[in-house]
Order: sequence, then structure tokens, then C-alpha cells
Amino acid sequence: MTDALASAPRFRAEVLRKARNVRDEAIKQIQRADEDEKAEERATERERSRRQKRDAELNALDAKAQKKYLEKEREKEMRKNMKKQTMRA
Repeated sequence: MTDALASAPRFRAEVLRKARNVRDEAIKQIQRADEDEKAEERATERERSRRQKRDAELNALDAKAQKKYLEKEREKEMRKNMKKQTMRA
């Protein structure tokens, strides 16, 4: 729409400039949204691959080793959460 209006010669230079700025801003917003979506997809894929790796490691272990692995994982998560809480405070 703004391209059609901006191409008409009967508008003043400041109006054309404003229309161009609006168009550029809309393009930037679309590009930002696209980049955010791609980043979210990459994060999802990264998480999926981590989960698959973890499941493969767990399946390779016997019951006792699985229990030990899960306990270490829980402790690691607890330390991570404690660190977040101290950073927020």
C-alpha cells in the first residue's frame, strides 16, 4: 500500500519520507519476528537433541547406574536453581 502511495508524484518529500520510514519499520518488524521464530526453532531442536542424547545414555546404563545418573542430574538442577535465586536477590 505504501509503495503505491509513495510512487505517486503528487506527494511532498516529507510525506514520501514518512511513508518510506513506515515501510522500512514494517520490514524490520517482520524480519525481527522471523529471526525470533527461527531462534525458537533452533532452541527446540537443540533441546530435542539433548533429550535424545540423555535418553540414549540412560538406556545404555543398568538400573543402579540410571538411578545414580538421575540423582546427579537432580542435584545439578538444584544447584542451578539455587544459583538463579541468589542472582535475583
